[in-house]
Amino acid sequence: MSSIHRQKTLALAAVFQAAALADNLARRGTADIQAVKVLLESVIVFDTDNPEAIYGSPQQLTIGLRALEGCLTVGGFNDNENYTNQLQYALGIIQLESQLRKSDKLLNTLRTRLELAQKQLAHFDNDINAQGMINNFAGAYVDTVGTLRFRLQIKGNQQKLQTVGVPEQVRAVLLAGIRAAWLWKRLGGRRWHLLLTRSQILEELRVLIKEVR
Repeated sequence: MSSIHRQKTLALAAVFQAAALADNLARRGTADIQAVKVLLESVIVFDTDNPEAIYGSPQQLTIGLRALEGCLTVGGFNDNENYTNQLQYALGIIQLESQLRKSDKLLNTLRTRLELAQKQLAHFDNDINAQGMINNFAGAYVDTVGTLRFRLQIKGNQQKLQTVGVPEQVRAVLLAGIRAAWLWKRLGGRRWHLLLTRSQILEELRVLIKEVR
């Protein structure tokens, strides 16, 4: 696998990791802490387009790699309910990124908010998973992505979705997913690739999955 294909697949896996974590939070009220941490840390990395520099080793994106594989297999797009939701969320994240990219005003606002969040990290003992940091990311999401015409509807357990802190976590990981979608497109990824080059994506994906076993 070429370096660019590897990087593009990792970026796409990060999109699907965000989708899978949002799904877990919506249904169960919890999600893998380390997987969330990896995504949140990526949101305040501004100086590189290298996915492995942003996310670390492929091991850090195991959930995303598995989710991407699950969504693209079983006779086409997987008909498992969980994967159906995750695919819907991933496609929604990609659409949100496309709309956000068209507004310089919103992009500038988001960049300012994320730079501020980066500076505030020290106040939370450098814990990106601290509720205060999650609230910062969620607030940035609401004030920028939340103003777009397209709205991503998250389905799940209403009791869990109404639990204090859970909606903010969902918005924070969705914001991280949008950051990953931006990176994926910057590396050459396009939404139609998921349909027309699915077999190629799976081939590249399975090389990476072997590394995390």
